[in-house]
Amino acid sequence: LLDSEDKSLESAVVKVINPDEQCDRSLELQACSSSLVVKEILQKAPELITQQLAYLLRGSILFKCMSLEADRITEQQEKVLSILEDKFPDLPPREEIISVLQETQCNPQGVSIEEVLLKDLKEISDGEIKVGISTVYITLEVR
Repeated sequence: LLDSEDKSLESAVVKVINPDEQCDRSLELQACSSSLVVKEILQKAPELITQQLAYLLRGSILFKCMSLEADRITEQQEKVLSILEDKFPDLPPREEIISVLQETQCNPQGVSIEEVLLKDLKEISDGEIKVGISTVYITLEVR
């Protein structure tokens, strides 16, 4: 369901991809969302993936991989990344993208505290109580 402010976009929704239904529960659900979107586009309309879109989607997948323990890449993510890289060999090396993402992740210039908190918001609920948890990356100074 779309928020009331996004209701005007409802007619443009073609499909809803629910990671809860398609991802292994042992994985962080957000980690596979981008991979599921890419997989769906590759299956249904591969001509829609341009180099610019591949760059964006690949960055999203790599960013989520950085957020996981031990920077692991799932088998599904590796498969999707390889397909994008084979289709667009001019994409920058993964290490270069990860390096840029790591630099910007710890650089809060021009970002409000609300944006920082919402960026990685996770909600946990037992049905009655809902708790929001955010990750905030900061550098520590030695004094």
